[in-house]
Amino acid sequence: MFRDRDLFLLGAGALLSAFCLLLPLPFAGKLVSGVFTLLGFMLLALLRLGPDRIPLEEWLRRRLRFRLSPRRFVYHRPGWRANFVRTPAWRPAASPPAEPVLRPDRNTLPDLRRAERFAVSLALPERGVYPLVSALLAVLGIYFIAWLAQGGAEEIAAVFR
Repeated sequence: MFRDRDLFLLGAGALLSAFCLLLPLPFAGKLVSGVFTLLGFMLLALLRLGPDRIPLEEWLRRRLRFRLSPRRFVYHRPGWRANFVRTPAWRPAASPPAEPVLRPDRNTLPDLRRAERFAVSLALPERGVYPLVSALLAVLGIYFIAWLAQGGAEEIAAVFR
């Protein structure tokens, strides 16, 4: 069901969000930082990038390997043609230059390869919601117990009086 990577990220996120209780903040700040930490790790565990929907670290590894790999530089690509005619300075041109062919601007056309390269999806259908909700409820339970220990029990007792 879950790969080891996803379980590791969910467990690490739950542990770090529980460690947010040790931050020198008011309890609301601890709660907000812990929930955002857990949600960030959940997003990291489910995030899939690229056209073949791979995890973030694999996508970054591929991008880095491509950036660092040597390339063969080609000066004349297939379909390349010169846009000018060289004429010696001492001889006038035989005919006026041809009218430039109007082509659509490259910036206005959608670049489908670029859009496909930055495709982002979540692996929620294949992973399911239950493990994510379980981790979220476990962390919120830890926060509830910490709140009770810090004086929340007296607040609840005051409400029921």
